Amino acid sequence: MNELFFKTFVITFYRAFLGFFILVILVFGVFMEMKQHLMIAERLLQNSTGFYTILLIFLGYTLAQKRFQIRLLNDKHYRIFHQLGFFTWPQLGRNFLPVWLANHALILAYSVLLTYVGIRIHTGGKLGVLWLFLIGIFLADISILYFKLNKPFPESTRVRPAIFRNLSFEFWFLMHLRENRTLLILAVKIISIFLLNGFFYFYFGGGYDQRWLEFGLLCAAYVHFPIWLEKDGFESEQLSYFRNMPMSYSRKLWQHAVPILLILFPELTLLVFKVGTLENIADLFFLLILLIAMNMGIYGLIKWRNEQEKALKLGYLVFFFLFLLVIFGIHPLIISAVCLIPFLVSVRSRYSV
Repeated sequence: MNELFFKTFVITFYRAFLGFFILVILVFGVFMEMKQHLMIAERLLQNSTGFYTILLIFLGYTLAQKRFQIRLLNDKHYRIFHQLGFFTWPQLGRNFLPVWLANHALILAYSVLLTYVGIRIHTGGKLGVLWLFLIGIFLADISILYFKLNKPFPESTRVRPAIFRNLSFEFWFLMHLRENRTLLILAVKIISIFLLNGFFYFYFGGGYDQRWLEFGLLCAAYVHFPIWLEKDGFESEQLSYFRNMPMSYSRKLWQHAVPILLILFPELTLLVFKVGTLENIADLFFLLILLIAMNMGIYGLIKWRNEQEKALKLGYLVFFFLFLLVIFGIHPLIISAVCLIPFLVSVRSRYSV
């Protein structure tokens, strides 16, 4: 039975959010050393705001996992699992404990790291809060599952937006991310903001010119690579019908620009907050344009190549090309114009989404 649960609720979960886990492992497992993890964990435990922020991140991960699990149970192919409603709460908890541990392996591993650091710096109170919190979310998770399984299986599930009942085409991709790629968008935003804050920290510490910020924007843009891969896949598969509906060039530019700007809104806000002074207004304008153009260029590159492997290989070359442009002090507007070329070319056809 445990093997069946594992294949159904664990492998399916990791497969659905494979991009998120690859991104987390790449950033925190490849680009960061253990001593950096230990230093960050120590800072989190010493700072109350950081500690409660990590608890909120754990809670967000848990809610995303539970939301995915409930969506699986609503599927007609999972009707057989509603027989688990005959289990008592302790029986259900014992059977789903391995599933919960496997699906929450990421936050459990980081909790073990925090515990190791916390014992060393004598922060036992916060460690107690941490493990009580983990036990609490496990009990809440199983309770939600228990009450879900005790309800009648719905013959059909119809989802209607609570506020925006007639959603414009420009917002469809954002709804797709919210519904199907919640962990991916959260991971990209957290890593991107964290990365940009690091670049700003060293920039304002002195010793760096504006090229350092431009390089930071380039790195933040490439963190969004999985999002733009997802956007291209969503349009080429789920929106393929719209290839039969020719649209004007200006309309297509608008439909692509709106979701890109909305996705980049946290980074754009951070730029305005960090650089937005009267004496830096020109630099702020150039940096905002550069961030938007780089992301549009990456998306255009992916859309133009049509294959993920080719887009990734070409993406590495483009990264180093843009890095050289930044290092040699090319004006941000020129770099932005270069980045916009693949985007403008990729959406030129009236018979593409």
